[in-house]
Amino acid sequence: MPLDLKFFYFGNQCPHNCYLLARIKTIAWRERAKLHLFDVTDDPETCRKFEIFSPNMLIVNDRYRLHGPFTHERVEALLQDEDAEPRAYSVSQGDNVVRGELTPVTSESIISTSATCVGTEDEGLCRGKSEWVEEVLRKSNLKHLGYVHSLGGKCVGGAEFLPSQNVPYPIPDKREDNAFLTCSYLSDPEFDYKTHPLEQLAKDLKEWGFRTLSAVASVDGAFPNGPLQWFQKRGFQDRSVFLTENLHKAELHYTQLPL
Repeated sequence: MPLDLKFFYFGNQCPHNCYLLARIKTIAWRERAKLHLFDVTDDPETCRKFEIFSPNMLIVNDRYRLHGPFTHERVEALLQDEDAEPRAYSVSQGDNVVRGELTPVTSESIISTSATCVGTEDEGLCRGKSEWVEEVLRKSNLKHLGYVHSLGGKCVGGAEFLPSQNVPYPIPDKREDNAFLTCSYLSDPEFDYKTHPLEQLAKDLKEWGFRTLSAVASVDGAFPNGPLQWFQKRGFQDRSVFLTENLHKAELHYTQLPL
């Protein structure tokens, strides 16, 4: 049976997309696998067909689904039907809310998230994200796309959004007055760096005329957002279960915050 890889990515919405795209091309070449690339930015039909709710998703041999960052080793093993035992990417979230400095998400400020999001000081990995933010702001009437949360001059978290009609994922409530939380980061077992930027974003959205803020949250996992309990503590209501990603042991829920 021919080896097959399908990689789905929401443009440069996520800083991981840049290097994951290069990584999957290398794997496909080395393993002689057929590679299909899908930029789902303007392709809601593909997101509906393949149930894509993350800024990046990989399907191996039309059998194994991986959302979030992946390693060479895991993908190469799955291509050979090895290392297929489901395992969770669980995170815990502390309740000690930290309130540092908030900076609106713009093409300039988003560069500071490189070390936080992709674990390296190489800001080049966020250049694509910077250009993506600039393009979104240019085409919309939005003042910013959320907030970067900094402490001691370093990014520790953030909250980012898009109008729900601008996301390709098959979510309900694609209304003009429903915003969608594209990313909430980072989860930490002791400190909560996510509440502060989320609270300010919610205030802005309400002033701009949005009535709700929605998010896809994993019960325990980090991707696409999580854990679910943190969202529920912040007033998000659990609307439905979208799907269970068996390989991750991750159950994805659609949640919504009244503004």
